[in-house]
Amino acid sequence: MISPAKYAEWASLAYFDPTSVNLGRDTLFIEADNAEGYIFKYKNFDVISLRGTQPGQWKDIAADLKFWRMDPAGTGERIHSGFWREAFSLLPAVIRNTDPEKPVCITGHSLGGGMAVIMAGFLMKMGYDVVDLYTFGQPRVGNNKFVKRIEAGCNWQRYVNNNDVVPTVPPKVFGLMFKDGGTLQYINANAQVIENSTWKERMKDKLVGIKNSWKQGKYFDSFADHSMSCYKEHLIKNNKE
Repeated sequence: MISPAKYAEWASLAYFDPTSVNLGRDTLFIEADNAEGYIFKYKNFDVISLRGTQPGQWKDIAADLKFWRMDPAGTGERIHSGFWREAFSLLPAVIRNTDPEKPVCITGHSLGGGMAVIMAGFLMKMGYDVVDLYTFGQPRVGNNKFVKRIEAGCNWQRYVNNNDVVPTVPPKVFGLMFKDGGTLQYINANAQVIENSTWKERMKDKLVGIKNSWKQGKYFDSFADHSMSCYKEHLIKNNKE
């Protein structure tokens, strides 16, 4: 069984510049239309890790902002158009560099998490065995029909760190526009992972997180809590306990 901390490590590696670091001969860098990621190839499975938003990259920011929905296959699955286009641009590279006979694990942070969900949907329709989907600070991606299909097809674990603001967008609009998906793994203000916490529990804990950040002179922790390094640090700590 692969640990959440290992998935956090793979998601972190997606931000590495391929020209400045050597991740090994069994690691492939993929890119298309400013979307980027890595494929880590192992004997019995492949791991796809997709990169999140880079603040200096306008196309990344534009993809985040394009939250109108599209139904590309005409099946009633309405999906965030910006994330869909980014994921679709990488699909040919993923197909070329993965073995459809091997299980696939997919991960990503932020925009990369949204792309990871959509990539899982692409590959499942193509007959791939997507076993795990781990996302960190992932924004909402699609409507109820789309989310239900992904949930039924793989083990989707969705991590949210305390006051991370990104998982709260785009707006649900009473669940009619976008829907949360997967098994919620909430990281509380004490860096403990709580599975399927209630809304009331999370709201109470978020106040604790805000109070803790104020004590440190940090008045807005919504963006600090979104950092992939925070997710990785917390999950490594939980893995050791």
